[in-house]
Amino acid sequence: MEKNPIFDTENERTSFISHLKGSETKAPEGKDANPPPEDQNAPSWFVLLVELANRVKETLDTIKSLTSLSREKFADAKFGEYFCKTITEDVEKTDSMLNCFFDYLKVNSPVERKNTVHLLLEEVLKNHENRFKEKKIRIFRKQYEKNLPETSVHDEQLRYMFNSILRYALTLISPNGTIGFLTKSMSGQEAGDEGKGIIKKDGRYIEILVGFSWHEKSAKPLETAMETATVHREETNGFILRLVEEIVQKNRGILKIKADDDKMITLISLILPIERRKQIYFQSTAE
Repeated sequence: MEKNPIFDTENERTSFISHLKGSETKAPEGKDANPPPEDQNAPSWFVLLVELANRVKETLDTIKSLTSLSREKFADAKFGEYFCKTITEDVEKTDSMLNCFFDYLKVNSPVERKNTVHLLLEEVLKNHENRFKEKKIRIFRKQYEKNLPETSVHDEQLRYMFNSILRYALTLISPNGTIGFLTKSMSGQEAGDEGKGIIKKDGRYIEILVGFSWHEKSAKPLETAMETATVHREETNGFILRLVEEIVQKNRGILKIKADDDKMITLISLILPIERRKQIYFQSTAE
């Protein structure tokens, strides 16, 4: 089962507790708010149970360690051996039950996929961090739309698009240049007419806009261009972007490019369809 970056942490149980806490139902505000059904309070009990079980497991680990250290401390060697063997077996049985309990909670607690585009974009930026530092390229996030809808494009394809666009940009941006990112949701009508039948007027889409300047200059012109410019479809230049465009079109989206030679600015717009179904996944129970 594929691993989501949200849960890619060193302590899997702590991560799971954090998720459960985040999913607790907030108290309704205002007089007219309807009280939540009783079963919506279940996450609160889950949090308590997981924290209690986690605490018990830590205590068992301590008991097991101390038992092992005390093996040679008994005056009666046979009794010491029996004592340590009994404690160790009981601890292992209880530990096994707790592991099954954690796994039970995971498979019964689906996680709603959220913020995938931003998480993947930040992951890819992190992977190229050294290259940006070498060229002293400034990165800015002009606007990340809060609660950006999920796209129907698969994570690996999104990751490929972001990686390829950054590789393309890095070959063009001069030292001390600037690159910026903007995300937003839009209707099919706002997406424009360049989709050649791909874009549906009654559909919903997200736009991921990447802008960069070719030379060293103030970031202000680029920020202004990303705020105000309308990116129209132009012929895709370069082998890298043609590969990206192939994947975008297969996913019923469009790629648009605008190069301003006077301002030495390039804007690359990815317009991708929104996933209409609620997307969930289950945290892996694998150790």
